[in-house]
Amino acid sequence: MKTKEKAKKGRIQVGIDKELKENAEQILEELGLNATTAITILYKQVVSRGEFPMEIKLNEEERQAIKLRQLTQSMPVTLLDTDEKLNEWLNEYE
Repeated sequence: MKTKEKAKKGRIQVGIDKELKENAEQILEELGLNATTAITILYKQVVSRGEFPMEIKLNEEERQAIKLRQLTQSMPVTLLDTDEKLNEWLNEYE
């Protein structure tokens, strides 16, 4: 009788925000999955479709935050690192 040959396994190691990891794993557990199974499903879908299996885009709030950062990038920055500078800045238009 011929035994089934075990598939060779590769390892993925990533750093991820601890709170995000815990929240996601809690949801996956409720779905009867673990992180390994979820990542395997994701990879199988990428291979099967030849693309990422979901649309990835910014929401409106994220787009606006990026616009704001771009618009304010060249604005001068005043460092208020002393009480005197802070008070001067606060009272500038009095």
